Amino acid sequence: MIQPIRVLLVEDSPDDAELTMRALRRGGFDPTYARVDTPEAMRAAFAQGTWDLVIADYSMPRFNGLAALKMLRESELDLPFILVSGAVGEDVAVEAMRCGADDYVLKSNLARLPLAAERELRDYQVRIERNRAQARYRSLADRVPVGLFRISAAGDLLEFNPPLIEMLGFPQGGSPRRLNLAEVCLRPDERARLKTILDREGVVKNFAMELRRPDGSVIWCEQSARAIYDATGEILHYEGVLVDITSRKRAEEEANRARDKVRDLALETARLRSEFLASMSHEIRTPLVGIIGTGELLSHSVLTLEQRRLTEIIRSSGELLLTVVNDILDFSKLAAGRVVLEKLDFDIVELTECLIDAFAAAACAKNIELALHLDPNLPTGLKGDQNRLRQVLNNLVGNAIKFTDRGDVTVRATRVDENGDGVLVRFEVADTGIGIPYAAQGRLFQPFVQAEGSTSRRFGGTGLGLVIAAKLLEQMGGEIGFESTPGAGSNFHFTARFAKGSEIARPWMSASALSCFKTMRAIIINESPALRRVISDYLSSWGVENAAVGSGAEAIAMLQRTPAGGHDQFTQFVALLDEQTPAIGAHGVARAIKDQCGSERCKVIMLGTEREARPAADGVDRWITKPVRPSHLFSCLLELCGNSDRGVIGKVAVAASGPPADGIPDWRRAMHVLLVDDNLVNRIIGAKQLSALGFTAEIADGARQGLALVAKDSPDIVLMDCEMPEMDGYEAVAEIRRREGSVRHTVVIALTAYATADDRARCLDAGMDDYLSKPVKLDALAAMLDRWRHGELAPTVSSRL
Repeated sequence: MIQPIRVLLVEDSPDDAELTMRALRRGGFDPTYARVDTPEAMRAAFAQGTWDLVIADYSMPRFNGLAALKMLRESELDLPFILVSGAVGEDVAVEAMRCGADDYVLKSNLARLPLAAERELRDYQVRIERNRAQARYRSLADRVPVGLFRISAAGDLLEFNPPLIEMLGFPQGGSPRRLNLAEVCLRPDERARLKTILDREGVVKNFAMELRRPDGSVIWCEQSARAIYDATGEILHYEGVLVDITSRKRAEEEANRARDKVRDLALETARLRSEFLASMSHEIRTPLVGIIGTGELLSHSVLTLEQRRLTEIIRSSGELLLTVVNDILDFSKLAAGRVVLEKLDFDIVELTECLIDAFAAAACAKNIELALHLDPNLPTGLKGDQNRLRQVLNNLVGNAIKFTDRGDVTVRATRVDENGDGVLVRFEVADTGIGIPYAAQGRLFQPFVQAEGSTSRRFGGTGLGLVIAAKLLEQMGGEIGFESTPGAGSNFHFTARFAKGSEIARPWMSASALSCFKTMRAIIINESPALRRVISDYLSSWGVENAAVGSGAEAIAMLQRTPAGGHDQFTQFVALLDEQTPAIGAHGVARAIKDQCGSERCKVIMLGTEREARPAADGVDRWITKPVRPSHLFSCLLELCGNSDRGVIGKVAVAASGPPADGIPDWRRAMHVLLVDDNLVNRIIGAKQLSALGFTAEIADGARQGLALVAKDSPDIVLMDCEMPEMDGYEAVAEIRRREGSVRHTVVIALTAYATADDRARCLDAGMDDYLSKPVKLDALAAMLDRWRHGELAPTVSSRL
């Protein structure tokens, strides 16, 4: 029998629409339809006609099936909805079912469409009949085939209609007059819950429960009832309706089983796919590392220009492919739920400072200013997965530099919220690059999608980086977002929640910094507005009165306008000057400033791009390498301040901390500990910790000075930083072992910000005796040094006591 049907078809392709209708005709339907492909057309169709079925294409240029589904569900129309798609993938089916579609059919299998339509129309008719029946239940005057009843407060059946006898399964002519409904309830707890609702609220609607018939069969019934009260407020009886919903329940159970089966199949397929991708990525990485390594080795050998060009192609292509493979591997791990975040102590200051250092060369090559701003209220000691945080920041900063041809890139970290155990941190990466077209912004976090096709051709990449970042941040209890204006730049921001770790003392992030620079005044000379703003914020937080200008000429003019004696209230005047200052040049500006302010109390700090240390000369007192680390800037100003106020430095460097000196064992005082670290603040904190524990401490500001002190003073223990310029800790300990041979063995304990098992193994393999992860806790340092005192050091220390 041919079944007429009215179909609203949401489809942009006339050819696909005809194929859909042809499939319905072959399945025994006689469809009349209207095709729409915009939200406006769909609303008009709802208003102008009545429909039996809605069929929508999953993907269209101006509209899509999920949007159509949402529009239908938000309307007052209750119509069956079938989603069709040309995309083969279980993720589309899972998404469709999750959003509320009644069924999902592939365009490649339209032969299944008539069966789906027949089933959904049948279910739709069931829903329609149920809704009509529920409307009739409101009036006992309507004689409908549902059970009507009145029961006493004790549950005895007082009045009923014939359909109730049939529903409860009594034989023809039988009567349930003496029946108590509590006796036929399959689950006493359901009956008790129903009575509780009626006693408390006086009414219950559509309460589903199972009833047992006299022959032992079980049916599902839906009960709606209300309590009738007497003049004193006591319950006289209950009255209501009982509807047999057994067939509906069975249909729901069948539908749920079918959907569960589709969902389980989709999830299993996704898991198998992710495992395959992970395995494939690992297999590709093995030979790829050899290709990249060989290319790097060749690039350091003697080559002709043509050979060097070809070698660079091998290296850069290999690195690009490695990035793609890493993205796919991370994406597959996240999709399979195999990424477990670590919870380790880390230093947010060191992480972000190292981050901008890592991108310094790339920013310098494009003549881009790279700036870092850290909230002084941000806890430095946090606990979480610093490697995954670094991965997210690397992606955002790398993208910012990649898509910026001029201007600057600024990285910010700010404390948003802090409670007893955790901290919510907001990160921002802002650039002045090409921005993102408005039409492409909605697709930005979709896998394998770049903002536009030309982007991937020009810059490369899979488009997975932001997707991976978003999924990682979701696991970190945060979220990611952005604002972008085409041609004016972008600002990507995200939040992440961390537990509190061991607090790390940072003088530049504490109130003690204010007392260091209370008589200092500064001027910032830099073309970059972002870098001027960041440095000015730091100086202001340290109590330094400052001004910022964009050129040397502006700086000189500002100083010349200062009235005579205007600088007398300041013992120090500092100029922070960019090496790339145009016009008269940086050194010319430095000399002019000193001439204006007096060379005795005026200091010039030059911001340069060279990584090697440069001596003070030609009007320059100190050099700071860009991008500017806040800790380096503070250390540099501290040294300049120390030339005139060493008392302040002493207060910052030797502030009391840790346990009191009383009760310190004598053997600790006899132990000579050498701390080797290139960072001034780390040296200050390390010396303070050793002093608090009662050890005799000596400080070296680098590996070479440390080697000289080991040879000269023969310390008992050396605390060796692993990451230092010129010579790192691994090289230093190798040199110590070479010099000592078998005559002596100095205990060397590694200090590193890395905290994985592989990093520990690396330190031990390099010849170090033990390992401490930064930030170093006072009790951990004490336990480490005490353990070594009771070990190999016991004879040595005893001889000194």
